[in-house]
Amino acid sequence: MQVRQSVTYSSIDSKSLHDWIVKAIAKAQIEGSPILFSYSQSWECANPLLLLASKTEVQQPKFYWEQPHANLILAAAGSVAEVSVPNNDRSDRFDCAKKFIKTHLANAILAKDPNLELVQSEISIHVVGAFSFYHNGSNSENWLDLAQANNYPQDSLPETEFPTLLFFIPRWMLRHKDRTCTLTLNHYIQPWDRADEVLERIENMRSHLQESSHYEAPTVHEVSKIVEVQGQQIWTEIVERALTLIHQGHFEKVVLARALDVLADRNFDPFQVLHVLRCEYPECISFLLDYGLGKTFLGATPEVVLQFKSYGDRFWLRSDALAGSIGRGKTVSEDRMLGENLLNSEKDMREHQFVIRSICDRLQSMGAAIDPQVNTGLLRLSNVQHLHTPITAQINDSDWLIALDILQQLHPTAAVGGEPRDRAVCFMQQWEACDRGWYAAPIGWLNGNGEGTFGVGIRAGYIQGDRARIFAGAGIVANSQVENEQSETTIKFAALLKALGAM
Repeated sequence: MQVRQSVTYSSIDSKSLHDWIVKAIAKAQIEGSPILFSYSQSWECANPLLLLASKTEVQQPKFYWEQPHANLILAAAGSVAEVSVPNNDRSDRFDCAKKFIKTHLANAILAKDPNLELVQSEISIHVVGAFSFYHNGSNSENWLDLAQANNYPQDSLPETEFPTLLFFIPRWMLRHKDRTCTLTLNHYIQPWDRADEVLERIENMRSHLQESSHYEAPTVHEVSKIVEVQGQQIWTEIVERALTLIHQGHFEKVVLARALDVLADRNFDPFQVLHVLRCEYPECISFLLDYGLGKTFLGATPEVVLQFKSYGDRFWLRSDALAGSIGRGKTVSEDRMLGENLLNSEKDMREHQFVIRSICDRLQSMGAAIDPQVNTGLLRLSNVQHLHTPITAQINDSDWLIALDILQQLHPTAAVGGEPRDRAVCFMQQWEACDRGWYAAPIGWLNGNGEGTFGVGIRAGYIQGDRARIFAGAGIVANSQVENEQSETTIKFAALLKALGAM
């Protein structure tokens, strides 16, 4: 992202906002407790990522989501409420997420500017965040290999640990859907608040966002070292161990991840890295999540674990089966040949069927009716192509929070876990060199209208200061070849390495 400038404009109706605040205070007094107040208005913004980069501080939680196929961009920052479940907490994190949503959205007041063309039912409070891959952390360490290689004192190293659940309600959020751009400001109102003072606080926030946005990317850095994270055994030996267990019938598939630590001569700029990813992979969902401690998780994922929308008593669901990979050709004919080889590969189609079966079985266990299958096709990205089958289903339920129960059932699918799931995940947790954190786990958003999307956090990594940790995984099945699986992960690493300026 070069030095750029963007100006945002908004229509302001302070009287309308003041009237809504008065109503919210009255409700807080009647309830005898704080009330979440949400106000939406039309907004114009040419570059939401630039707005997020220029209007946030290091200590503020941040969230960015760009889903081109849905014509949707979310840019959000600050927090009026959040829930975090640490790694050593054995609480049911999905249940904690539901309780959090119920607590804060139940009595919320949703207001809108009179000039906003959206009807009242189209505005909503959004909750954004992520779950970790495992329900509790494992194998966490402090990037020791990289530290030893560069003689850094261990006590100065960043921790890679992320909560097993982090959800927050943003203080402000920009939603760009199709051709409509809406700014939503959230604020907790106390029974003793004065309307004029609340109005002033909200107006100050709006004025801050309305000022010209100027952002200058830091000086270009140079990557000084790339080190593979090693555990008890090197990655190829772990793959061979997995293949032995597969042949002995312990499991049919396991997805094993590699991790690289990347060190630069100065701090990485997460917004610049994400900007490169979104330009290089326009077919993917670009995402960024930073919970205000200087640690950023970002990536560009081609895979949706769950997209949902409530229609009264009916619930629509979608989940992507994405497994089986091959590189891209240098010519059109070579690319077509590689794609056909993938479609005709017995090994890759078997791996893909594991994923389809795991998703369908888990959706049906929740009472969902699976729509007739569409044909498996190819999802072509700039450096890799995958076997892809979109799975859609419907379920009769009036409580849209069932989406979190479904998400809990789906994660991890066989695309990022294995089959049978429990045995494969146990092997991964024991033998992978480092804790995945949010890698390959659900990240996304949902709102009070019963709609949301969670992607699989792949093609992703963490950034903290001058260090980054990136991940890539490969699905191991009976006839996998160790060298081929290592080559597949190398191809997948390329996306983040290029965005980090390492290639």
